[in-house]
Amino acid sequence: MSLNRLKGFTLVEILIALAIMAMIVASTFTIFSSASKSWQKGETRSQRYQNARNAISRISAEISQAVINNNALCKFTGDKNKIGFVSFVSTDSGVFELSEVEYWLDGARKLLMRNDEADPDYDFSTYDHSDILSDNVSELEFLYFDGLEWLDAWNSDGVSGVGLPKAVEIKIRVEDKKAKEGETFKVIARLRTA
Repeated sequence: MSLNRLKGFTLVEILIALAIMAMIVASTFTIFSSASKSWQKGETRSQRYQNARNAISRISAEISQAVINNNALCKFTGDKNKIGFVSFVSTDSGVFELSEVEYWLDGARKLLMRNDEADPDYDFSTYDHSDILSDNVSELEFLYFDGLEWLDAWNSDGVSGVGLPKAVEIKIRVEDKKAKEGETFKVIARLRTA
């Protein structure tokens, strides 16, 4: 009788072994799932940061190249949420040309927009096309430095400023699609010709 007991496993032993194995598999799956979600969240955050850095870098570079020439219609205008100016912009062929540029936020769709017109007519209400510079942008704000203080608006031929500002502070806030988390980025673009 003792030989029969040693030859196999009882049903209770098999059930206990299966329960232990199920717990190990479940905990391994939970750890793997958690790590996968963390990795995906990190990738999404990294992509969001990269988009914001690219957008703010482009805005800053183009603002720093802004010019005002002897044409009376050539302006640099802006308020807290929109900016328009004439700048040297690189074309597809790599040549720098004067272009009208405008940045603004489409708040309803959370899109940072860039308008440009390669052949300036100095009419900031007409553009060749608009590009989406970045998505998931919930805030776009500009401040203008006149050499003494920061202003909420600038008009190169108006009361708020004459010529170009010395610098422009650019602030954008980029959020995830569900608006649960986000980051704010700020940079100061110094105008080379001011």
